[in-house]
Amino acid sequence: MNAYLTYEASGNVFGLPVENVVEIMEYMTPDSQSTNLSYLLGLVEYRGEVMPLIDCGQKFGLSAIEVKEQTCTIIVTVNKGDGQFKVALVVDKVSDVMTVEEEEKQYLETLYKPGYIGCTVKSGDALVLVLDVDKVFSDTEIVELKRVMSE
Repeated sequence: MNAYLTYEASGNVFGLPVENVVEIMEYMTPDSQSTNLSYLLGLVEYRGEVMPLIDCGQKFGLSAIEVKEQTCTIIVTVNKGDGQFKVALVVDKVSDVMTVEEEEKQYLETLYKPGYIGCTVKSGDALVLVLDVDKVFSDTEIVELKRVMSE
């Protein structure tokens, strides 16, 4: 059985494995940074650590997140090649934690899905796109995020 934190971003429902979620917070206003990554809103400080603030809508090719009362920031841990790092994700709202049995997961054909979608799960009327957090950012994007954080 797997547990996922579900959230909404630009009219879609996504799921994050709870083991990658560090904390859910109110929206954090970023310090702006110059970058060619359209989804990078800037940098934020979380418990003394500087990390990129990512617009989940723009990151996944959807409309930008409009900051409202329910807008949240989710701090997640990403495991990539040379270790772990944290990112802050801006989402429209956090929905719930759902537990899913293996047989409830639907795996998409490789040709029809981005590599960061691990599977889909039906939850009521919603189709939850479950993210493989470690595949959301390409190696090139990681290099750019680290560059921006080091400036």
